Amino acid sequence: MRFNLRNIFLITLFCSAFSLFSQDIHFTQYYFSPLSLNPANTGNYAGDYRGMANYRSQWKEIDKAYKTISVGGDMNFYPMNQKVSGGLYILNDKSGGNLVQNKILISGAAHKKIAGFELNLGIQPGVVMKSIDFNAHSFPNQLNWGTGQFDNTLPNNETNIQPKTTYFDMNAGFVVSRKFTDKFEAELGFAFFHLNKPKETFLANDNKLPVRQIYHAEIRYFVSPKLAIKPHTMINATSKASDWVTGVTAEYTLSKTPFFTNTVFAGFMWRDGFKRIMDAGMFTAGMKYQNYTFGVSYDVNTSQLHTATNYKGALELALIYTAKNTRLIKKEISCDRY
Repeated sequence: MRFNLRNIFLITLFCSAFSLFSQDIHFTQYYFSPLSLNPANTGNYAGDYRGMANYRSQWKEIDKAYKTISVGGDMNFYPMNQKVSGGLYILNDKSGGNLVQNKILISGAAHKKIAGFELNLGIQPGVVMKSIDFNAHSFPNQLNWGTGQFDNTLPNNETNIQPKTTYFDMNAGFVVSRKFTDKFEAELGFAFFHLNKPKETFLANDNKLPVRQIYHAEIRYFVSPKLAIKPHTMINATSKASDWVTGVTAEYTLSKTPFFTNTVFAGFMWRDGFKRIMDAGMFTAGMKYQNYTFGVSYDVNTSQLHTATNYKGALELALIYTAKNTRLIKKEISCDRY
C-alpha cells in the first residue's frame, strides 16, 4: 500500500506542473524569510543591513519530493533624512526531483512613522524561471509493446510541450506596526503576488497565474521584563488553494546590551487550509545572539499523506545576520544650569 501511495503522489506532483493551480513555495518559519513573506519587510528592522538564508526539505520519506533553498539581503538608506530600503532575493526550489523553479527578485520599500505607527510600503519585481526534465518521465507513446513496460528512451511524440518557461513577476505589500506600551506591541501586514498575472505554462496555451494574497499578524506581549509571548498567524490564498499557519512562541531574554538582545525561543504552530482538517503540527526553536538569529523547525504531517510519509514532514533551517544600527536615532540636548 505504501509503495502505491508513493507512486500516486509522484504522478500527482508531475501533473500539477501542467494544471498551474499549485501553490507557491512556503516556509514554516515564514517570519524568518521576510522578503518572501512581504515586500514591505524590505528594511523593516533596526540595523544598517541584513542577510538571510533558508533551507527546507519536505517529505524526505518520499523519493525526490521537495527541497527549497533561498538567500537574500537588504539595506537601509536615508536620502533627505527619509528611510528607504533595497534588497535582493534568490530562490531555488525542486519538486519531485524534476520540476525546478528559480526566482530572482529585487525589493524596494519606503518607511514612515506617523502618530506612533510604523508604516512600510514595498514593491518586488523579478524574473521567474521554471523547467522540467521530460526525459525522466514516461508518456503513453513510450509503451514498449514487446516488454509491456514504459521506456522513456523511446520518442514521446509530444509536440505541444516545452521544457522551460520564463516570465516577469510583480509583487507588492504593506506592513504597519506600533509599540503601544512597554509590554505590548503588534504588527499587521498584507501582500499581493503575481499582480501582473504572468503567463506560466509548459503547454501551447495562455494559462495565467492568479493573484496570490497573504495576510499576516503578530502580537508581542511581555509577561515579565525577560519573558515575551508572541502569538502569530499567516493566511496564504490563491484561486481555490489556501494555507493558514497559526502559532505561539515564547521568547526568554538571556542578556541585553545597548546594541544586542540575546534570547532563546521555542514554540508550536499548526497548518490548515479553509474547509480542511489540520495538515501539520510544527515545532520551532532557536536563539538570537548578537548579530545572528538562528531558527529550526520540524513539521509533523497529519494529513492523509501520513500513510506514505509515516507522519514525517519537513525540516527547516533559517539564519539571519543583522548589522547593528549606526544611525543616531535618539537626540538629547543638555539644558544650561544657572
